[in-house]
Amino acid sequence: MTKIILLDVDGVLVHPGGYRAALRATLNHFIDPHFDIEEGALLELERRGISSEWDMSPLLLAAYWNDILSREPMPNLPSDVISAALEINRYKTQVPAYLFMPEIGLVPGQYPAETAFHAGFFSSIPIGLRKNLLTQTRSVQASHTMRVFQHFTLGSKRFTETYNLPAEFQTDSFLLLHDKSSLTDQIRSSLSKPDYYPAAFTSRPSKPPCEIQQSPPGYAPEAELALELVCLSHIPLIAFGKLEYLAALHDLDPATLVKPSPFHALAAILAAWTGEEWLALHAANHWRETGTLNEVFHQLPESFDLIVVEDTMGGIHSVRAAGKILNDAGFDINVRVIGLTSGNVAKAAAFKAADVSCYEDWNSVIEVLEQ
Repeated sequence: MTKIILLDVDGVLVHPGGYRAALRATLNHFIDPHFDIEEGALLELERRGISSEWDMSPLLLAAYWNDILSREPMPNLPSDVISAALEINRYKTQVPAYLFMPEIGLVPGQYPAETAFHAGFFSSIPIGLRKNLLTQTRSVQASHTMRVFQHFTLGSKRFTETYNLPAEFQTDSFLLLHDKSSLTDQIRSSLSKPDYYPAAFTSRPSKPPCEIQQSPPGYAPEAELALELVCLSHIPLIAFGKLEYLAALHDLDPATLVKPSPFHALAAILAAWTGEEWLALHAANHWRETGTLNEVFHQLPESFDLIVVEDTMGGIHSVRAAGKILNDAGFDINVRVIGLTSGNVAKAAAFKAADVSCYEDWNSVIEVLEQ
């Protein structure tokens, strides 16, 4: 049986030590550098489906500031994030014992920080500052947390090369320093069987589709760095930058295309089978515009196993929805969702609550794939 296998990157192909380190460095750039961001707080956000550090950093900073300002109001704070950070650090008398995070529902087409802003959360932060902190969190020009985070992930030199902006401070790339491969040679060999068609399927930033020869400014090659690290640079990749490139051509918000949207999985399925990223994205966009599958989708086998290996629920929702679209169109798709926990109890609990079979390590996942 043909198997099309969609592989998340962070927590699946790589242990994302770089993003965690960059997240902590970003938060400590704005707050007391001695304040410890406990791993449990980050895992709780992931359990709720908030898995991107681009979302975590403004939300955690908002929770930190909201706690301080609820006890020590500073109504004349500047609305600029870095200026406000300097003033809060100057006048605060105590730091939070822990960070309280409200329940933020996941809204399709909207980033969690913006959802939190529209819901009125973190109301102790003055509205202008709150808006600057929680909205436009994917814009390196508009979001100071995102801009600082990208310095740490890419390193100052690559930050300037990617965004054509001067570096605000000097740092090495935390992705290169701290990320670790989750794959062994044996696992890579198992993923290379003749009837296996893998593709990476991630919300990480990336370059445009591989068929586009010249990358415009702003496309950070973070997903490509991960595939290089795990020696899978040859497999198709549908990452955020590729969705963003298509979205820019059609005046779309790329947040509406990324998982948990079925668009992301549909494009990844086609890319895995055809090996063509740009063709796959165009075909997925035809589905978005018309609700129908064009001739490119009919290059797929009539029957196949559609498998996703994920460490959070966003990609699983995307693949389940894409499988239903394909089955409704007459394909015979067996959708198999696999949770990879790496021994994390909170992730295992979230998977079990969603009726997702989960496993602690890649050796167990390979055994399931071969069934």
